[in-house]
Amino acid sequence: MNQPYRSGLPRRAALALPALLVAIRAQGQPASTWPDQPIRFVSTGSPGTSTDVLVRLVAEGLAERLGQPFPVDAKPGADGLIGAQAFVQATPGSALFFTNAGTITTLPLMHERLPYDTTADLVPIAPTCTDFLAYAVHGDFPARTLAEMFERVRAEPGRYSWSSAPGGTYLLTLAYLKQQGLDMPFISYRVTTQGVTDTAAGRVAMTVQPLTPLVPLAQDGRLRILAVTPALRAPRAPEVPTAREAGFPMLEVEGFPGVFGWKGMPAPLLARLNAMVQEIISVPDVVERFRGLGLVPRPSTPARFAADLASLHEKLAAVARVYGARPAE
Repeated sequence: MNQPYRSGLPRRAALALPALLVAIRAQGQPASTWPDQPIRFVSTGSPGTSTDVLVRLVAEGLAERLGQPFPVDAKPGADGLIGAQAFVQATPGSALFFTNAGTITTLPLMHERLPYDTTADLVPIAPTCTDFLAYAVHGDFPARTLAEMFERVRAEPGRYSWSSAPGGTYLLTLAYLKQQGLDMPFISYRVTTQGVTDTAAGRVAMTVQPLTPLVPLAQDGRLRILAVTPALRAPRAPEVPTAREAGFPMLEVEGFPGVFGWKGMPAPLLARLNAMVQEIISVPDVVERFRGLGLVPRPSTPARFAADLASLHEKLAAVARVYGARPAE
C-alpha cells in the first residue's frame, strides 16, 4: 500500500519533478554524442509478426549507420502495455521503442490508468510503413464475404467468436458489433497471433490481424481473407477488397508501426534518427522486403507522425465515447 503523502510540495508538482529533471538532463545531452552507451530496441512485436520483422530491419540499419549493435528486446503482450512500460522505465537514452500505432492511440481508451503518459513519455520519431490489417475466417467457413460473416452472426447469436490484434481494428469491430446488436464473443489472447492459429484450426470463427501472417495460410487454404482495413488494397493480396469496398466504411483504419524515443530527447537527435529511418526504409533491398510482406513504406517527419497518431486517436476516441472500448470481463 502506498504511504501517505507528506511532502510540503503540492502532490502533482512533486510527482512531476523527477520527470522534469530527467527531461532537462536529456535535453542537455548533445545529439552528436549519442549513442554513448549500449542501446537496445524495446519492441511490442511477437516473433514472426510484421512488427518483429520491421524492428529488426530498422535495428540492422541503425547498427550499420551508428557503428554499434541495437539488440531487439521483445516485450509482447497486454496490447503493447508491457513493452511500453519497459521502455519508459529504461534510463533515458539507453533504449528506443518500436510499436504499432495502437499502443499510442488505443491503449489510453482501454485502460482507465496507464503507468506512463503516452503523449509525453513516448516521443514519435518516424513511422516505417502502412501495415495492412485484415479480417479472415477459416478456409472452409461458409462465409465468403465480410457481409456474409456478419449475417451468420446475426442469424445465430453467440455461436461465432472472434479475436483481434490490439489497436483500432479491435475497437472499431467491437463498436460495429455493439452498434448492430450482434452477439459475437471476443476471445482474448496474451499473444494475439494465437488468434491466427486458432482461426486456421477452426476454433475461432474470425480474426482481425496484420495481413503478413495471414497470406501464407490463405494461399494453402487454411484461411480465407475477407477484407483489408486501410483505404487502399494490399499489394500482396490485391484481390481482397477494402473494408469500405466490402460495405463497411466504419471498419476502415490504417496501421503504421514506427520508432519512438524517450521523454526529453534532444530535437537535433530526433531529426537525426528520423532521417536515418527514412534512409533505411528507402533502401531497395528493404523496399523489396516490405513488398514481400505486403507493406508500403511510409516516409514522414516527426511532426507528421505525431499528427497522424493524434488524428487516429481522436477518431477512435469518438467511437469509444459512444460504444465503449473495454472488452467484456
